[in-house]
Amino acid sequence: MNAAVLKGLLALAGASVFLVVSAALFVTRRDLGGALLATGIGWFGVMALTHVFESFSILPAFGWGQPHSIGHLIDLAAALLGTTFVTLGFLVHRRVAPSNNRWRGP
Repeated sequence: MNAAVLKGLLALAGASVFLVVSAALFVTRRDLGGALLATGIGWFGVMALTHVFESFSILPAFGWGQPHSIGHLIDLAAALLGTTFVTLGFLVHRRVAPSNNRWRGP
């Protein structure tokens, strides 16, 4: 197994774990921050899938790994959307976090 395959599969495994955790967070809290976080992690999953597709040469017509191909644009857009949604989800979650989470002491 070469390094590209291993990197793609590890990225996909990590994104899958984070997607399950963020989806569970969204289901339990049902807030905008959780929805944004789950959406952003989902975009990171799309980015990881593009790396897996590139390493296994799935759908070669997309030109995975080529600088000006649709595969490169999918990878770039997924990375930008994932970063944007995760950042917004974190900021919204921190902004509207309930104040009862703070420890008040005995």
